[in-house]
Amino acid sequence: MKKKVIFLIITLFLIKPSVHALSYSGCEYSTVSRYKSFVTNVNISYDYRIVNGSVYFDVTLTNIVPGMYFRDSETGKTYTYSNTVNGEITIKNYTGNSGNYKFYPTTQGCNNILLGTKYYKFPIYNSHYNDPLCSDIPNYGLCQRWVKNNLNYSEFKRLVLEYKQSLEEKPEMIEPEQISKGFIDVIIDFYVKYYYLLLPILIIICVIIIFNQNKKNRFNL
Repeated sequence: MKKKVIFLIITLFLIKPSVHALSYSGCEYSTVSRYKSFVTNVNISYDYRIVNGSVYFDVTLTNIVPGMYFRDSETGKTYTYSNTVNGEITIKNYTGNSGNYKFYPTTQGCNNILLGTKYYKFPIYNSHYNDPLCSDIPNYGLCQRWVKNNLNYSEFKRLVLEYKQSLEEKPEMIEPEQISKGFIDVIIDFYVKYYYLLLPILIIICVIIIFNQNKKNRFNL
């Protein structure tokens, strides 16, 4: 029994295990994991320009690192770190509403592995935003800068004019202060306003009445 145990131990020491790094479709997991974390750190922001009534969006990506590239779903173009300035790149003149960037590693054997996706989405510009009809009703829905508005100009004009007409026909709300007050309300308001003058006078009048009444009662005795 002891000989078998000794033989097993010697056999285990003589066998050289072959350790291979975990792979991901031929690419090491450590490489994929590292670049996935880089993609997570990529930030996206956008700005816009309005030219001749049309809006154009410019997207800025930051924290791009060497060893990765990304593809724009809107244009199909591919960008690498060499297209950036210290990891920052601005892609201009988008006119669509949304899209995404898919990131891949440039490492040999890994360049078809998707590392992550970053999405962009733009608000819908209202082409009638600066129309003179909106000058006096800037808060009206169809006059907002960012609102979906597929109306042609004649439909837009009709709806705006109908809205303005509805404002003119709406009866003016009467504020409570404008409602005529009754006689008693006027007396109360007058007293509240001048009570510091009226109160002493009322006290003096009451004292005189009480004094005269007591005097009459005393003579009647």
